[in-house]
Amino acid sequence: MKKLIKYLGSFILVILISVCFLYLNNDIGISRSNIEKDARYSHKIKDTWDVAKDTTESMSAMIFYSEDFSDHTFSIYVNRPGLSFGYFFRGGGSVIETERYIAEIYIEGYNERAFVSMNRQQVSKVEIDDGNEVQTIEIDSEKPFVFILPNNVGSLTIYDINGNIVESVQHKI
Repeated sequence: MKKLIKYLGSFILVILISVCFLYLNNDIGISRSNIEKDARYSHKIKDTWDVAKDTTESMSAMIFYSEDFSDHTFSIYVNRPGLSFGYFFRGGGSVIETERYIAEIYIEGYNERAFVSMNRQQVSKVEIDDGNEVQTIEIDSEKPFVFILPNNVGSLTIYDINGNIVESVQHKI
């Protein structure tokens, strides 16, 4: 019985040391369900601000905005490859691309890109042509938006409410 307690105590100690090592090594991040909460807390974003967001297995993008659309901030989190758990803040703030244009945000080492905009252009849809079929993403032209797509998705065309093509501005983080 004493051996069992000794082994069990040693096992628990090894687990605790491993968790501490992972935490101190920045290998434990934010869970998928707590990303928005972490961004609001870390960047002091008011609870009254709305959010547009999208999350995949490797990236999460959000744009927070005031009720009158006069102010905003965005946050990008990534899920690191390899031995890491959760999502980690990678970049954010308030850049001109998200206010006046569609920011197409690339992160080095990731095969996805986030499209973030306050939607001043009144974007209403996005068409994705992979060579075989055309997919359409409908967007509320009155609100800011965020969506994440793989880099190799195919041909991407963004349209405003009048059917005009809207270009994105690349922003590397």
